[in-house]
Amino acid sequence: MRTLVDGIAAMFEMTATLRYERRYPATVNSEQETRYAVEAASAVVGAANVDTDPTPEMGSEDFAFMLQKKPGCYVWLGAGCGIDTPNIHHPRYDFNDDVLAIGASYWVTLAEQQLPIRRDRAE
Repeated sequence: MRTLVDGIAAMFEMTATLRYERRYPATVNSEQETRYAVEAASAVVGAANVDTDPTPEMGSEDFAFMLQKKPGCYVWLGAGCGIDTPNIHHPRYDFNDDVLAIGASYWVTLAEQQLPIRRDRAE
């Protein structure tokens, strides 16, 4: 980064000051929890519809701080309606209501797969 800044400044016969602050850590999913997430998503929408190798994003995410303390998996629902869909923090963002049932089904399925079944309950 320093080399780039210095080089661009030199092209214009000027100097530049670089101030870089690391405020957010990388969002890194843990392996086991990612397997759980993939298993639940595959059960809901089929394995062919689960992208297990998405293009990395340069945005920051608060969830990264939680992943530093506990293992977990940050998932994307896939609510976009194409490449031109504005992201969640964009002023023209409009949530895709058509994915509500899929999102709810994913979380219910994940919970059902991970929580032990209590067989001692009275039926």
